[in-house]
Amino acid sequence: MLMNPSVLLIVSLLSWYLSVMLIFWHSLRGQNTEAPVGTEVRFVLREGETILGVMDRTEMTCFCIGEMEEHVHDEEVG
Repeated sequence: MLMNPSVLLIVSLLSWYLSVMLIFWHSLRGQNTEAPVGTEVRFVLREGETILGVMDRTEMTCFCIGEMEEHVHDEEVG
């Protein structure tokens, strides 16, 4: 008994899809859902403060925090 090529294609694609979904679900089940260490917020911005800059390193992230008025300078036209 020969199958129609279009039916064979649909069946093969469906089997590939199910295989991939089973592998995906299996990998999700094994993942750790806890938050990584060091993700808690260690500072709070006060009223009027803003984050002026960010320096991202592999070991830490540094923020430059202050009031915008202190760091804005008029450019001299010369």
